[in-house]
Amino acid sequence: MARRHDPHRRQRIIEAAVEVISESGLPALTHRTAAARADVPLGSTTYHFLSLDELLDAAVHTVAERNVARLRDWARSLPSDADLSTELASFIVLLAGEHRQTSVLAYELYGGALRRPALRAASTSWDEMLTDVFTSKVDVTTARALTALFNGLLFQALVSPGKPKHADLDQVLRRLLR
Repeated sequence: MARRHDPHRRQRIIEAAVEVISESGLPALTHRTAAARADVPLGSTTYHFLSLDELLDAAVHTVAERNVARLRDWARSLPSDADLSTELASFIVLLAGEHRQTSVLAYELYGGALRRPALRAASTSWDEMLTDVFTSKVDVTTARALTALFNGLLFQALVSPGKPKHADLDQVLRRLLR
């Protein structure tokens, strides 16, 4: 078991929850599975998170913040004259390939908000953060549409049996961004 004084225990429990969901899906997460993965007593999880929804909310925020940080870094790295549809298509291919596990996890948590109202605020904040990033490149209305399209295209890329084709993604994105 972890040592008695552990100032990072709460964060370790959140990381453990993220790992459990990533490996086994949302239904696998319980206080007990998080405690076992974090190597802490079961009482630690219920001390830091009074309900499973609180733990899920923390996991959603953690995953969303990481994904948005990746998106912000991507947006900052773009040259001012970059072709946004081509760059977004490349980013979706990257997220569906190299970062597939994190992307699947994000959508698993996002989808969990359908049945768990306590997760909805964290899930909608993901959309707001995405729109905020896109607003740095396009107007607000287009950014909202781009958020919906980006989410849909990435989700389709993740559930499709084959690898996403850059040209197909670029074509759809280009239509919206015209």
